[in-house]
Amino acid sequence: MGSKSVSKLSFRSLLEWIIALSVLLYLGSMVLVPDLYNVVPALLLLMSLVGFRYRKVVDAMEYKDWRLFSVFAGYFACFVVLVLLHGDDASSLDRPSRFLAAAIILTLLLRIRLAPVAMFAGAAIGGIGAGVFAGYQALVDGASRVTSFDNSIYFGNGALVLALVAFCGVVCGVHQRSWKPAWTLLYSAGFAGAMLALLLSGTRGGWLAVPVASMVFVWAYRRYILGHPGVLAASLGVLVVFGGTALSLDAVSQRVDVAVEQASDYFEGGEVKGSSVGLRLEMWHAGWLMYSGHPVLGVGDDNFDRELQALVDEGQVDESILTFRHLHNQFVDHAAKGGSVALLALLVVFLGPLVLFWCYMSSDNPLIKAHAVLGVTFVLTFMVFCLTQGMFSRNIGVMMYVIVPLLAWTVIRQAEAESQQVYRESEAKMVART
Repeated sequence: MGSKSVSKLSFRSLLEWIIALSVLLYLGSMVLVPDLYNVVPALLLLMSLVGFRYRKVVDAMEYKDWRLFSVFAGYFACFVVLVLLHGDDASSLDRPSRFLAAAIILTLLLRIRLAPVAMFAGAAIGGIGAGVFAGYQALVDGASRVTSFDNSIYFGNGALVLALVAFCGVVCGVHQRSWKPAWTLLYSAGFAGAMLALLLSGTRGGWLAVPVASMVFVWAYRRYILGHPGVLAASLGVLVVFGGTALSLDAVSQRVDVAVEQASDYFEGGEVKGSSVGLRLEMWHAGWLMYSGHPVLGVGDDNFDRELQALVDEGQVDESILTFRHLHNQFVDHAAKGGSVALLALLVVFLGPLVLFWCYMSSDNPLIKAHAVLGVTFVLTFMVFCLTQGMFSRNIGVMMYVIVPLLAWTVIRQAEAESQQVYRESEAKMVART
């Protein structure tokens, strides 16, 4: 092998290490360290642009990869059109542009091997850190709702994302022939810490997503669970522990009781002020009024405040919602600001990846199946998040959504390529013998 080939291999190995460390750093710091959730993807984007070679990208990507690329890039293109039609400020494209950045990063990840352990270890470190941090705030500081650099909702939802990735590591570890208990223990600790952080955050949207994720997992592994009594007992044990912990925490029961009471007060007496549920319901009402008046293109991002003020002046909604820049429901917010066009783009950016991951749910390859389940549960839980929060209204929410599916998809595609290579080699050996 010539010096040029050795140099090329060394550079590729270095790039793989940088990407693995970037993934580990991103997941490990996602809910605890400010700004790194932007810095790490920016580094990946820079490497993607510097190393972009059209022919290599075309050779590395298949039709299904282009579908994922088109979903993210198409979301950005949709908002470019809306901004031009509404005459909104170009800053409105800040968060949608991150979907285009994710599409570009995909072209790099599909050409460089990504070690799944970087994902799992990063999520485990992040989950353990979040759990310890949340426990300290709750037990030592006496906080009723724990949070880090952002508000409790993003902290809790981010913790659940880390729990999903860490649990994927547990599943992959159990199915590996060379099972390493130490790694599985680390991933399990990360899962437990992240779930504790979710509970202590008081994030009701995240709590609602847990049963959805659980049902997908049970359905995907139903045959394996029922065929292995030990796994069935462990699964039931996890549910019992999580449910028992949730019920034993006063903060959880109080948040649920308050939500029911506030919803009742809103529907019976129109109570809005001082009610988080009442405010949300009133914002959704305002969003519906905007959408019904502008069903195709919405009111526009820059015109949102004026339209909201007009609804208040007309007495159609309560003035207490004027301080909010988004409507605490991503579907309603997109419909109000971008009409059916933005709402359709949002549905595509959810359902597109969901369908791609779903197609791999029945794979016989344990690594592929685990990451397909991760992809499906992640997208569905994120859709649940978006029912009560504008997750795409802040950079942390956008980066959370675009990065995790890219990582899961990359592992699926490289595992699929390796399986096909092994199959071709075995076929070649059989032909040679005959």
